[in-house]
Amino acid sequence: HRWGRGARPPRIHAPLSSLAQRVHLDIQVGEHTNNYPEIAAKDKLTELQLRARQLLDQVEQIQKEQNYQRFREERFRMTSESTNQRVLWWSIAQTVILILTGIWQMRHLKSFFEAKKLV
Repeated sequence: HRWGRGARPPRIHAPLSSLAQRVHLDIQVGEHTNNYPEIAAKDKLTELQLRARQLLDQVEQIQKEQNYQRFREERFRMTSESTNQRVLWWSIAQTVILILTGIWQMRHLKSFFEAKKLV
């Protein structure tokens, strides 16, 4: 992991004598996590090389974001198709139940009227 300027790695401190636990996390993500002046000094880069490195990092970040959005779109599409399929089968089941209930009611009423000798 790269930690930005002034950032420290996560520390977890839980003394045995205390019941309270404290966790401090300082997480930085994206293109702003790199300390470019430090990178330039360490690798002895010119201003143009440093700018090229920044642009390459930005392009890489954009590609990662695009891949993530494609993944989310694919997952959303699968969820939508699954939901549509379930709605279709639920409506078919409701229609079948409605038809069967109608048939049962007609037979029941017919036998009722025949028993009462109204038909």
